[in-house]
Amino acid sequence: MDSEKSTNNYTAQWLSGAEIPLANKFYRSHKLRGKARRHDPCMVIRGPGNQIVACGSLRKLTGSQLLAGVAVADAWRGKGIARLLLTRMTEACDTSTFTFPYQHLIPFYQSLGYVVVEEAGLPSAIVDRFHTYQKQGRDIVIMRYQGAD
Repeated sequence: MDSEKSTNNYTAQWLSGAEIPLANKFYRSHKLRGKARRHDPCMVIRGPGNQIVACGSLRKLTGSQLLAGVAVADAWRGKGIARLLLTRMTEACDTSTFTFPYQHLIPFYQSLGYVVVEEAGLPSAIVDRFHTYQKQGRDIVIMRYQGAD
């Protein structure tokens, strides 16, 4: 994985383990759900002034990985930053990559190569986390990365 790629005024960057606290500071300062872990790949999008404006990570699980913590700061929403983040992150995705988007985001994730899947036959680490999030009242689905069209 290249550590840094630029597009217009935004730079996509994979964080090193030592830089993970920057992602967690981003989540806290913007009151966003998410927590990056040192041993999981984490990408940020930096905007003007090198500030972090978006973040997402790939949580490593047994036999799979979970795209998690995808968030864009309020002031930067609607500018294509989530698409930039997720497009750049696909270099580390394969068919063992899952995510749990909210129902209203299904078309967005489909446009990035994800498909809605049923729980049957999925890794227990994915299904167990999905149920935990559902019990929290989240209106989510399970999607698997299939690659861009």
